[in-house]
Amino acid sequence: MFKIRKLLRWQVQILLVLAVALIALRIALPSIVKWYVNKTIDEMPDYSGQIGDVDMKLWRGAYQIQDIEIFKTSGAVPVPFFAASNVEFSVQWKALFEGALVAEIEFFDPVINFVAGPTEETSQVGVDKPWLDVIKKLFPLDINRFEVHRGSIHYRDFYSTPKVDLELDRIHALATNLTNSKKLSKTLVADIQADGRAFHESGFELTTKLDPSTDRPTFDLDLRLDPVSLTKLNDFVEAYGRFDFEAGTLALAIELAAKDGAIRGYLKPVLDGMKIVNLEREIRNPLDLLWQSAVAGVTRLFRNQPNNRLATKIPISGSLDDPRVAILPTLGNILKNEFVRVFDGDLEDTVSLEDVPAKPARESRSDSGKAAPTAPRLPPGK
Repeated sequence: MFKIRKLLRWQVQILLVLAVALIALRIALPSIVKWYVNKTIDEMPDYSGQIGDVDMKLWRGAYQIQDIEIFKTSGAVPVPFFAASNVEFSVQWKALFEGALVAEIEFFDPVINFVAGPTEETSQVGVDKPWLDVIKKLFPLDINRFEVHRGSIHYRDFYSTPKVDLELDRIHALATNLTNSKKLSKTLVADIQADGRAFHESGFELTTKLDPSTDRPTFDLDLRLDPVSLTKLNDFVEAYGRFDFEAGTLALAIELAAKDGAIRGYLKPVLDGMKIVNLEREIRNPLDLLWQSAVAGVTRLFRNQPNNRLATKIPISGSLDDPRVAILPTLGNILKNEFVRVFDGDLEDTVSLEDVPAKPARESRSDSGKAAPTAPRLPPGK
């Protein structure tokens, strides 16, 4: 009996020691994870970062990173490349019940800033080190799903006159089946759905199907922008085009498909009721008035007059590294919109992966050695 009591006493003491150790580990774990996350972020070339607190949710197989910011180390860009109030990594339990051990990420209030500047140090176009490598270190499982809540994307130029800040906000995005697992999907295709607000006024929708297992990007993308006031773009067109809009709207439709390094598709801008020159305001600057009058005259010449609409369909083809715009078909579509059929801002559903050649078509060249414009063989529009 004495030996049994002594054995039980030892077992209780061991359990107490383990319990204390686990409690201590649980208390210290957020600090350990915070140190590891900061170290991993700082390993990115040309970028560094910092985070706030780390919240562990062990019962869910998850942890949250709060108040994350990633900056360019040159210090010449005044805004972070990426920031978010909360990023959560967790085991995807639904997939686990289907026999696949994968993870999911949720981003809350994420902001991405693309910055144009006169030098490489003052520009910010992305992170050189692939994001997937960083994410893999932060969570060891393959990422099969991610979701974005209340996201925003900025294009900024702090050196132009006027300064430019074009924003997409209120973004909700959901990507599924990123691991391309047969256990999770019969199609072996990942899906990305996104919608949000453009330029604080208009809605947009994005639908993409892609194959994440290929070395070269393979995707089928549709993007539609609802009509937005052209005056929302004035900082951009005045900075780079030296004119501005007085009235009108812009709608946009894009279809692109890529496979084995080749790309094919179109971009269809539709401008309604466009007005460029305001004589009362521009009369003080004769040169600006002359330039804006020329731009207004050309655009008025090629509008569909009964509908006051300037539109075209711009074919895109070639390779992802060097996409080409077919100039002659674009001009032909402007005339088609003017005299034959008025283009609308809807998607045409005329581009798919089956339309993309196995390899990018070689550019035809003139005798001078310059690339001659060629028209991609897209299916005819509806």
